[in-house]
Amino acid sequence: MGFEWETIEGWVRSWLDTINHTFNNSVQVLKISPFDSSITVIDTAMAAVEGVALVLVSMFFAIQLCNDAMMLKIQSYEQVFKLFFKFIMAKVIVQNARGLMGILFNGFNSVASALGETNYGFLSSFGTDALIAKPESAGFFGLNYLVKYLETMPTFLILMGACWVINLILIGRLFEIIVYTVISPIPLSTFAGEGWHDSAKAFVKSYAAVCLQGLVVIVMFYAFAQVADLLGGTSTLGITITALALALGVAKSGQWARQAVGA
Repeated sequence: MGFEWETIEGWVRSWLDTINHTFNNSVQVLKISPFDSSITVIDTAMAAVEGVALVLVSMFFAIQLCNDAMMLKIQSYEQVFKLFFKFIMAKVIVQNARGLMGILFNGFNSVASALGETNYGFLSSFGTDALIAKPESAGFFGLNYLVKYLETMPTFLILMGACWVINLILIGRLFEIIVYTVISPIPLSTFAGEGWHDSAKAFVKSYAAVCLQGLVVIVMFYAFAQVADLLGGTSTLGITITALALALGVAKSGQWARQAVGA
């Protein structure tokens, strides 16, 4: 009668499986592409946004043409051709904004997905003995086993909380990519405007940073077990501290990615 150690280990293993499953969900969120056919909002919204962007391209062209004409800058056919070529290029970029954003996203996401395939569950490399050690004696009705289990509960709750924080941040990143993709024709249309190129360049950098964030997060996931081993081996304290640091790192990953691309 009482609590058996095998029962306690089963409870711990159940917690580890739940935490690993929650963590794996975050990896799956990273792999979701906003260009998936099931996400129809991009095609629907971009059809309307593209029309606005083409109007902006036309306005930039007309303003530039009138400005150059009034300032007597148009003195040869080459200058006129240059203006028309800029207008055509801007129009092509706007009309192919979805494809251009897809190239950027897939470039970063393919690397992140490849790394994610080799790393299931950030606690998958740890056994139950990493979080709970068997007491020397079972005590009355195995209460020593139960007390030992209850002592590890805060660790489980912290690890689960870290996983949920990671999931929320990555879901927010997915929404950010969808919004950036939908509105992309408008900032890209500024390529047609003299003196507005910096707006388009800044947008491309910001979009690249959001895509790079996925790679940054995957690298942190991949390094978790090694860092935990360096900080405390398989001790409960080492795993817990590293899990909290991982959650904070994911929260800062967007800022790190922007710094990396100069956005």
